[in-house]
Amino acid sequence: MITGQWIPLVPSMLIEAGEVEQFLVEDKDVAVWRSMQGHVQIWENRCPHRSVRLSLGQVQGESLVCAYHGWQFAAEDGHCQRIPAQPDQRAPKSLCAKSYAVTEKSGMIWYGGDADYCADLPLEEVPFVYAGSVTLSTTLSQVQDYLSELGISDCVSHNRLVWQGHAKDSALRIYLTPTQSNVVTIHAMLLQEEHATQRHPLLNQMRQDLELEQLSYV
Repeated sequence: MITGQWIPLVPSMLIEAGEVEQFLVEDKDVAVWRSMQGHVQIWENRCPHRSVRLSLGQVQGESLVCAYHGWQFAAEDGHCQRIPAQPDQRAPKSLCAKSYAVTEKSGMIWYGGDADYCADLPLEEVPFVYAGSVTLSTTLSQVQDYLSELGISDCVSHNRLVWQGHAKDSALRIYLTPTQSNVVTIHAMLLQEEHATQRHPLLNQMRQDLELEQLSYV
């Protein structure tokens, strides 16, 4: 498990204002959502009331509403703002959705887990565009070794989760999300002037090459 470091989770463009989606990161089930004002959140995908997945809920303004009993949780701190069955009572301060550290940079939403402090992201703010993702049933180290063999350089300060171009494609950046113990999601991004219109061919190449090593594609 990676601690005290940001993990790239999902391209920012895939979570628009008013949307909530389910993701896995380091075997944790999380709900990623963006408020109507554009603030992104990463929460444990479980309502503190009846444990229903919050990713089934609905964004209303700066709150996320659980799909089961309509409990409403604030984007700012996850605190329960409203219980429809008790509209005149204020929810106790301890009643909160569990939130995780989150930030956005270089076209990605980053997960910081429970850490009180995560190291700064030294990535420059370069305008990248999304060029597709692929999820493989393999280990993180196998994917990292594969990228290294291709001549793609890793950013050591990011636990080898961020990789930058190679001689044939210097505009390419690769982000790795350790989804589960033996599952990795690979995201491709290109410099904005490259105008990505379809999934980057490297993702298809990785799937084919890793399958030849008898690693199954999810």
